[in-house]
Amino acid sequence: MRYSELFAASLEKSGKNELSTAVEALIESSFGISRTRFWIRKNEVIRDVAGLRRFRLRLRRLLAGEPLAYILKEKEFYGERFAVTPAVLVPRPETELLVEKALAILGQEPAHVLDIGAGSGAISIILALRSRAEITALEISRPALRILKENIARFSLQERVRPLAGDLFPGKGETYQLIVANPPYLSRKDWRDSPPSIREYEPEIALVAGPSGTEVLRRIVAGVPCRLAPGGRLLLEIGKGQRPVVRDFLRAAGLREIECIRDYAGIERVIVVKK
Repeated sequence: MRYSELFAASLEKSGKNELSTAVEALIESSFGISRTRFWIRKNEVIRDVAGLRRFRLRLRRLLAGEPLAYILKEKEFYGERFAVTPAVLVPRPETELLVEKALAILGQEPAHVLDIGAGSGAISIILALRSRAEITALEISRPALRILKENIARFSLQERVRPLAGDLFPGKGETYQLIVANPPYLSRKDWRDSPPSIREYEPEIALVAGPSGTEVLRRIVAGVPCRLAPGGRLLLEIGKGQRPVVRDFLRAAGLREIECIRDYAGIERVIVVKK
């Protein structure tokens, strides 16, 4: 069998042309070749038996609905590649909007940043790589904390990103110039209605906030006033239709929304808040 035949047969088996990029990625990772090399070698006969075995095992997982990132054990985010496992969420393009705004706020001035629910560390690490900020990355899940530390070491950022185990805010009364959070914001109904690729593989603790979906958002907003330095900002990723409820939380906490950023689907996704 040639590489091109393997590619075509795999797509036919899946019945989904949108999986073509994923199948390419599986071929590249299984045989240890680059995308360019794959297309150069596409008409060559496959002689790597071990690679073929790896590919077929991985393809079965992909066709069963497992996210490609978990199969490959990494995911690209904001131009960098991060280790991921089912202990952490797969970083999503929408969250890059939060990162982009955070970098615009930070500029190149020194700042202390808190990342609530850091997960894989994608947000914390990009902020550290592209600004002069020092980041406290807080994560409640012990398995996720291990992946967070692995990614910090991957980028040699142990001096700039401090991983901590905890829920929402560190124990000490530190204040921050910027607080960022991509917290759980699905309701239990949202979770039940989510695609199997999410519900059966991604960590529920990182996605589901409670019956309404706004429980964690409310707790974050309530705790922010005593942790945000004067003039500081809060960047909060929210779910579809949650902006009015979050605005109520902000008013009750004496905070002010100054901007709302829509995602690529036009959904109100990131709220920018000033103390």
